[in-house]
Amino acid sequence: MTGSTRKTQSRWLIFSILFVAAVAGAGVAVWYLWEARWYETTDNAYLTGNLIEVSAQIDGTVVWIGPEQNQAVTRGQEILRLADGDELELLELRKHELALAVQDVLTLRAEVKRLEAQRRLNVVTHDLAADEFERRKRLYPKNMVSKEELDAAQAREAETNVALETAQLALQKSQVRAGEQALNEHPMVRVAAARVRSAYRDWRKTRVISPVDGEIARRRVQAGQSISKGAPLFTIAERNNAWIEANFKETQLRHIRPGQAVEIYSDLYGSDFSLEGTVQTIGTGTGSVFSLLPPQNATGNWIKIVQRVPVRIVLNAGFDQQHPLPFGSSMAVRVDTHDRSGQRLQPVTGSDPVADADIYSYLDKGADELVARIIASSEN
Repeated sequence: MTGSTRKTQSRWLIFSILFVAAVAGAGVAVWYLWEARWYETTDNAYLTGNLIEVSAQIDGTVVWIGPEQNQAVTRGQEILRLADGDELELLELRKHELALAVQDVLTLRAEVKRLEAQRRLNVVTHDLAADEFERRKRLYPKNMVSKEELDAAQAREAETNVALETAQLALQKSQVRAGEQALNEHPMVRVAAARVRSAYRDWRKTRVISPVDGEIARRRVQAGQSISKGAPLFTIAERNNAWIEANFKETQLRHIRPGQAVEIYSDLYGSDFSLEGTVQTIGTGTGSVFSLLPPQNATGNWIKIVQRVPVRIVLNAGFDQQHPLPFGSSMAVRVDTHDRSGQRLQPVTGSDPVADADIYSYLDKGADELVARIIASSEN
C-alpha cells in the first residue's frame, strides 16, 4: 500500500469520526431542545406519609389487643382495652355523690318551705303582740292597765319582731342555698354531675380506638403490660394520605412549579409500572438547614456542595390496593415542566384542616343520659 493511499484512508477515517461525532452532537442537541430540557428527574425520592402515634390516655393494665402489626384498621375501631375495675368503682362513687347532691338540694328546698311556714307563724304572732301593745297603750292613760302590763306587752311585741326578723333572715339564707333554677342547673348538682362525667370519661378511656383509617405499622404493647398515661401503644400508617418526597438538586428547581405533572416509577415494581402524580409544594429549606448540626459557613471551613430541596408530590390516584407501596420505598420521578407559568409558592386556597382526628367525643357519649337518669331517680 502506497503512502498516498494510507493518507487517503486516514483522512476518511478522521472525516468519518468527525461526521459521526457531529451527527451525535446534533442528535443530542435536538433531543435536549425537544425533550430533555422540559423534564427534571431524580431517583432520590421516597414514599412517605403520616405516621399516627396512638398513646394511652390513662394508666392501666392491658387486657385485650385487637389488631396485629400490618393489619388494617378503620377510624373509630377499638384496638386495645385496659382493665377498668378502678374506673368503674370511682364512677359508682361519683354516681352516689350526685344522688346525694340531688337529695341535699331537695332537702334545702323542703327547708325553705318549712321556714316560709315558720315566717308566716311569726308574722301572725308579731301582729297579735303588736295589736296587744297598741291596745294597752290606749288603755294605760285611762289607768285601765298597769305600767307592768304595758311594759310586758311592749317586750312581747319587741320579742316577736326579733323572732320575725330572725325567721326572715333564715328564710333568705335557705332560699339562696336552695336556689330557684331547675334541679339539674343547681350548682351543687352541676359540680357532682361534672365529677360523674369526668369519671365516666376516665372509664371510657380504658377503650383505645383508632383515630384514622390505616394500617398498624408498629405495635408497641403486649397483653398484661402495665402502662402509664402517654405511653405509645401503636403507630398507624395513614396510607390513604401518602405522598412522595423527591429531593431535587437546587439547580433543578428553576422551572419546577406546583401543579406540574409527574411520572413516577418504583424500584419495587420496576419500569414496567408507573404512577401519575402532581407537584404539590416545594420545600422551604434544604435538608442541611433542618439537620441536627446545620452548616456554619461563616467559620471559613466551608466547601460548596450542591444542596437538595424536598419537593412534595401527591399521587393522583391515591393508594393503589393492587400495587401497595410501603413507606420509605425508593422512587424515581420525572417532572414535566412544559407549563412554567405557575407560581413557585402554592397559593392559599382555603382553610380546610390538614388532618382531622377529632373523634374523641365518644368519651362523652352516654354521660349526659347517665346524669339525667341519676337525677330523675333521686328526685322521686
